[in-house]
Amino acid sequence: MKRILYITILAFVAFTACRKDEIEGPELQDIFGEFEVLETLSSDRETVDFGVGETVNFSAQLTIRTDWKITVEGMTSGARKEITGRERDVTGEVANWNGSITFAPLFSSEEALTYMTFADYPDTLWGDTITIAGIRPEQSIDLLLGDFEEAAGWGTFAEAAATNAHVDGSYFVQDPTFDTPEFIQVFAGEGNGHWRMTYDNQGSVFICGINTTASASQDLPAGSTFDFQTTNPEHVYINMLVHGFGDGNTRMSIGLQEDDNLDGEYDRFNEGTYNTEILVDWKGWKVVSIPLSSFNLSTVGGFGNIDGTGNQDVDRIISVEFLLLSVEGTSTFIGYGLDYVNFTRFTPWTP
Repeated sequence: MKRILYITILAFVAFTACRKDEIEGPELQDIFGEFEVLETLSSDRETVDFGVGETVNFSAQLTIRTDWKITVEGMTSGARKEITGRERDVTGEVANWNGSITFAPLFSSEEALTYMTFADYPDTLWGDTITIAGIRPEQSIDLLLGDFEEAAGWGTFAEAAATNAHVDGSYFVQDPTFDTPEFIQVFAGEGNGHWRMTYDNQGSVFICGINTTASASQDLPAGSTFDFQTTNPEHVYINMLVHGFGDGNTRMSIGLQEDDNLDGEYDRFNEGTYNTEILVDWKGWKVVSIPLSSFNLSTVGGFGNIDGTGNQDVDRIISVEFLLLSVEGTSTFIGYGLDYVNFTRFTPWTP
C-alpha cells in the first residue's frame, strides 16, 4: 500500500512539475475560431481636453486575436492618429489616445472620427465622434536639427538627375499610385518650408542626399560636435516628419558621422558612420522616431566603416546625412519629403 502511494505521489509531482501555467503559441480559438465582433468600437469620452491632461480610452471585443488598427481622424485638420494591437479584448490599457499624431498636421479644436479596421478582414467598425475641446500642449525638444523654413546650413549631393531641393510653400507632383496622370499638392508637414527628394528612377539605387553639421545647424564654432547631454545612445532619439507617396519602393537612409579623433573633421575613410534605413511605404507626413542605439556601423568599405574608438560615440557626432535610395530593381517614381528634424532625450518625440 505504501509503495502504491509513493508511486502515486511521484507521478503527481512529475505531472505538476512539467505543467506550464501559460500556453505557448496561439490558442486554438484564435486559429480555428470564426471572426466576429462581440462589442463594437467605443470610447469613454465624447469630449476631451488634452490641454488639461485628459485622454481617451477605446474599447471593443472580438472573438479571436487578430491584427487591428484604430484610427482617429480630424474632420477639419486631417490629422491622423493610429493605434495598433492584436488583442481580443481591446481596452484602454492597449488603446488610448493623449492627443498626439501619427500623421501630420496637428489636431485642432475640432470633431474627430474614430474607426477600427483589420489586417485580415474587410470589416470597418465606426466608433464615436469625439469633440476635441483643447489641444495637446506642444512637446519640447532638446535639439532642433532643421525645420527647413530656410535652406541655409544644408549641403546637397546627387548621382542622378533628381529633384533635391528646399521647398518654400508647396509643390505639385504626379501621384505614383494612380494609373492616370493625376497630380497632388504637397504642403509642409510643419511651418512653411520642407525638403523634397524625388526621382523618376531608371534603375539606380543611390539617388541623392543632404547633410548638415553640428556647427551649421546649432550655430557653433567650426568642428563642433552635437551635445546631447548624455553618452548613452539608448537615451537619444532622432525624430522627424517624413512624407511618403505610397510607392513602396523608396528607402531613406540616415547616417550619423563621428569625429572619432576629435580633430574637428569627419574622415569617411578612417572614422565611423552609424546608419539606419527606413522603407517609406506610407502616404502623407508621418512622425518617425528612432533611438540612436538602433543605428549600426556602416558596412560600406572605406565609407565610415572604420570606427576609430571601437564604440558608438554619440558625443562625437559631427554631421548628419539623409539619403534617398531605391529598392533594388526599381524603375519607377521614388521619393520622400523631410521636415522638422530634431533630437530628444529619454523619450521619442510625440507631437
